[in-house]
Amino acid sequence: MAFSLDVSMKKTHKILITGFIFFNFLIMARVHMPLNEKFFSTLYRPVDTYLSFFSLYQDWMMFAPNPGKVNIFMTADVEFSDGTQGTYKFPDPTEMSIYEKYSSGEKFRKIISEGIRKDSNQFMWQDTAKFALRQLRSESFSKIPIKVHLNRHWDEIPNIKKKFRSHHIVNNQYVKYTFYTYEVLK
Repeated sequence: MAFSLDVSMKKTHKILITGFIFFNFLIMARVHMPLNEKFFSTLYRPVDTYLSFFSLYQDWMMFAPNPGKVNIFMTADVEFSDGTQGTYKFPDPTEMSIYEKYSSGEKFRKIISEGIRKDSNQFMWQDTAKFALRQLRSESFSKIPIKVHLNRHWDEIPNIKKKFRSHHIVNNQYVKYTFYTYEVLK
């Protein structure tokens, strides 16, 4: 009896270990598959759900052949009833400590550059405006907000073959565009 229980436990362990190795193989293979093809998105739905839930999903946007060509950050301008304004700048990894960069900086960069700023993600804009308003309320609690304007700021990275910009040179002339206005009081 003890022998058959030991054999079945070993089989269970082997099945679980094999499943774990196979699932991790699927995770590694996923990043090399086309992101928008229906076949792969259907096949990898459980893997994508797992990666998204644990914030492990990575794409190849940073690397060749098509790296990002734009530096992006966001701000929110809040108008108050007394005529004053406040500005909230969303977290920017370039201005964070090393600990902040690794604990949350990449997540903020990713949600701003690959999520909120895109017109296809309008469903995020109202909640983003409310988030910025909550952040500013701690500084100006007694003021009554009227409107929140979400702004995109971007700078196109020049083609290295046409114009080289050293890493130490920061461009302070970003294009600004107000893409959403949330009216707090109507």
